Amino acid sequence: MIRFLVFTDLHYDDVTDGDSRIEELLNAAKRHDPDFIVSLGDLCTPSKENAIIPERFRSLGIPFFSVIGNHETARYTLSEITDFYSVKDPYYSVVFNGYKLLFLNTCYVNLDGQEEIFYKDNFRSEGALYPVLPAEEIRWLKRELSDDMKYIVFSHHSLVNDFPKRGVYNREEVRKLFAGKQVLLCLNGHDHGDAFSFTDKIPYMTVNSANYAWLGTRIASSPELQEKYSYLHGMLQYKQAMSAYIKIDDSEMRICGMDSEYLSVTPDDIGLPEYRWNGVSIRPRISSHSVVPLRRG
Repeated sequence: MIRFLVFTDLHYDDVTDGDSRIEELLNAAKRHDPDFIVSLGDLCTPSKENAIIPERFRSLGIPFFSVIGNHETARYTLSEITDFYSVKDPYYSVVFNGYKLLFLNTCYVNLDGQEEIFYKDNFRSEGALYPVLPAEEIRWLKRELSDDMKYIVFSHHSLVNDFPKRGVYNREEVRKLFAGKQVLLCLNGHDHGDAFSFTDKIPYMTVNSANYAWLGTRIASSPELQEKYSYLHGMLQYKQAMSAYIKIDDSEMRICGMDSEYLSVTPDDIGLPEYRWNGVSIRPRISSHSVVPLRRG
């Protein structure tokens, strides 16, 4: 059995209540007493001033793992980011209670056939393909999947979202590696929304942000909305810091999400009554699910 708390896209530096949000997440961890905690990226700027943030999670005496998000790469090199999170490599695996946890780094761009880590918005270059899983990481992942274990995959970007520039560009190539393997669950952040689906009988879940739905381009595209809501900087905040508690054993996988509310401005206010953006639901919730794990072989 394995139990863990997962959250994503806190964006500590972009909001005024980052510290209180961390406290809410810490309190959730104390309530559930999980085996470990995972951040799915965009936790905070990996600066010296923020070094205390991952330590706050580790102070619980619970292992804390994180994947790299695109906002962490904006102004910091890959070595600075790995140093910040105290990991040797930008993608890695951990065996925990008989399960293999695979932490991917999806923050790469293909520029004219050359694969590079995201840095200083290079993915915005003309003709760039992003996000991608580079060939070296694909080879690593194939090796990691060769030992016939039970796998849980964590990434910042989705491996199934087909909305332009959201899901991993070479996601079909990645998913082919899962064929015939006991991949129990794939979790991602980045999209600031909630989604759950099956592809080739494997469950994929986009975990909603711990902080807000991001609708910056929607607001910026309308002079009326820009005049009225520019102070939001594209962020429609939730009242609570959201996280999910997940418990997996041989008989069942239970994903315990949560419901929240918008703090003030809602998607209705900016003309999105269907509450969908970038291919996911932007209702203020992380949905709950119960799944019978797929047995291979």
